[in-house]
Amino acid sequence: MEQTVLTAISAVGFPIVVTFYLLTRFQRSMDRFTEQLGELVKELQRRG
Repeated sequence: MEQTVLTAISAVGFPIVVTFYLLTRFQRSMDRFTEQLGELVKELQRRG
């Protein structure tokens, strides 16, 4: 029984860790994209 539980945790744990890592990186990318988009809007408003 204990071996089955450990196997299940390791099988499910790795995908969870990878998903968390990718979501964290994606969030940072989205934050940078939002900042750059805001700068672009300000520049377009300044020129228009």
